[in-house]
Amino acid sequence: MLGGGLVIGAGAVAWWNRPRAAPAQPAHRPTPGQSRYGHGVMPPEHLGPLSLDARTLPPPPDPQAGPVTRRYSVAIVDQRIGVSTDRLFDAWTFEGSVPGPIFRANEGDQLEITLHNRTAHAHNLHFHGRHEIEADGWEPVPPGGEAVYRLTAGPFGVHPYHCDFTPSEDHIANGLYGLLIVDPPTHRPPAREVALVLGGFDVDADGRSDLFAWNGVAGFYAKYPIKVPAGERVRVYLANLVTDQPLASFHLHAEVFEVYRNGTGVIPDERTDVLSLGPAERAIVEFRLSNRGRYMFHPHQRQMAEHGAMGWFAAV
Repeated sequence: MLGGGLVIGAGAVAWWNRPRAAPAQPAHRPTPGQSRYGHGVMPPEHLGPLSLDARTLPPPPDPQAGPVTRRYSVAIVDQRIGVSTDRLFDAWTFEGSVPGPIFRANEGDQLEITLHNRTAHAHNLHFHGRHEIEADGWEPVPPGGEAVYRLTAGPFGVHPYHCDFTPSEDHIANGLYGLLIVDPPTHRPPAREVALVLGGFDVDADGRSDLFAWNGVAGFYAKYPIKVPAGERVRVYLANLVTDQPLASFHLHAEVFEVYRNGTGVIPDERTDVLSLGPAERAIVEFRLSNRGRYMFHPHQRQMAEHGAMGWFAAV
């Protein structure tokens, strides 16, 4: 029984399920680029369901025992990218994509990353987490130049990386960011793993983001839900790289998740359905979707959700 004496039972029809008269005016039809799910932005038409796999699916953990040296070569390049059905963005990128490549290592591994600056602007590379001060990455790498960063991966967790050249928020907002996943000595339990990095795009050049996207494309996971096995553990490496908003969040519909703040622990910090993240904050969240169906996710900031950052998990 609800307030006012309304009884909801097997033979009752709730008011929100009662038949309604046809509207006097024709129903609203989504304009091109809009979705039926209350979301006003959709991805470029040329993208298919597998187009963001490299950004969505992290490399698998490496069972290699003992520290190893992992070498990477990364180029900063200017790249015009499609961020929605009808919007292009002149991005600064690591390896041509926003976000950049997902790096993965075990705690204690040695990382050697050679950065090539193939643009007309000075840039650099800065990792969050703990590392040798010589590898902190604040020095500019001039156009056409290169630099080598040598650091020890740690602590275990999820750490963003980005260009940190002044003004750093401009370089991040233009697309120069990505994730480093560092696995603990005893790896986490098996799970279906997903990376979700929230970014903003100032497509009208007014100084503030007006499109928002998980993994660089607005509306992608609204059109192409992330498929996960029903009942199995899902692990999301989550980060907020929106620099011109004081706060963003991650909300999962119809389920709760366990939160590992920064991923630096193996015992959950809390269980919730909304997680708030300031700029560059990150977390690992884990959950199981017991029933087959679609589970919506989005920031609980309306502007972000309605301008590109709404998506679905599809439990199959």
